[in-house]
Amino acid sequence: MTTPLPAILWSASCIAKQNLISDVVCPQCGERRLVIKWGCYHRYLFDGDQACAIQRFRCLNRHCSRFTFSVLPHPFLPVLRVPLCFLLALISLHQKGHSIARLARAAGKRWAVIRRCLTVACRVKAFLKNEFADIGSPCLQPAMVWTTFTQRFSWAFFPNRF
Repeated sequence: MTTPLPAILWSASCIAKQNLISDVVCPQCGERRLVIKWGCYHRYLFDGDQACAIQRFRCLNRHCSRFTFSVLPHPFLPVLRVPLCFLLALISLHQKGHSIARLARAAGKRWAVIRRCLTVACRVKAFLKNEFADIGSPCLQPAMVWTTFTQRFSWAFFPNRF
């Protein structure tokens, strides 16, 4: 039985290349008008060594403590190098009896990478159940909730960084 893991990584990379950015709002003060583009940085796509440019922004509000920020397009997650749909597929397949070694072979990743992904996936699944039970998975309607999701995700999983 083949798994959909490589197809998920490929399609997530295709979506990320489109670099869909919703409204740009400062995550600290909520400012919309005093936000300007402030360079960019690159994140690797999910299925290879190709990189995608992520736009950085600067908040010019004098009363805001945030200097720069970026708005991650769907399906990029803060800090993590795998898309949300991949994490959810991994946990689903693992719960159906697929071993970590089998998932690693199917995804073309190392065993340790898949094990770390499964650990994060368990936490993410619980987070989604608690925080987003009313709307379901952010992957299904990214234009509406992706920015909100990534902000809440950052605060929940990496509180010292954000």
